[in-house]
Amino acid sequence: MNLNDLQSRLENIPIEIPLIFVTGEGPIGAGYHVTELKLANIVSIDCGAQTESWSETTLQLLDGHGDANMPVGKFRAIVRQSIESVEGLALSPLRVEFSHGNAGLQIFELQGPEISESEVTLTLVPVQARCKPAMRMVGSNAEVGSGCC
Repeated sequence: MNLNDLQSRLENIPIEIPLIFVTGEGPIGAGYHVTELKLANIVSIDCGAQTESWSETTLQLLDGHGDANMPVGKFRAIVRQSIESVEGLALSPLRVEFSHGNAGLQIFELQGPEISESEVTLTLVPVQARCKPAMRMVGSNAEVGSGCC
């Protein structure tokens, strides 16, 4: 998912409906804050000595202690303004940085939204480490062992 996808999924939802983010530990605290949207251009070398480059967009959320969740309309406005201000932000794969109690960031991917009459829920799914050489080998039907690299 990227920010354009997310905006499209939230487009026809009434602006006053609360937007709730949920992890496996439960919902993010009401009163959460969008601390930043950032675009990173990444150049890497993996354990198989292959280099790659790509861009990623990160949505960072600060856990909240307020009374109400952010309305969908406010979130969409933040995303729209950010997309207009940072070229490339809208189309890069989206990650979310967050931690309950703001105690060390974790990286998540978004799923959803789940929409009801009273709220919209986006689920945060933890991102797992991946061995790219092993993933390439599995894709070519090769067996993956502990010495895959």
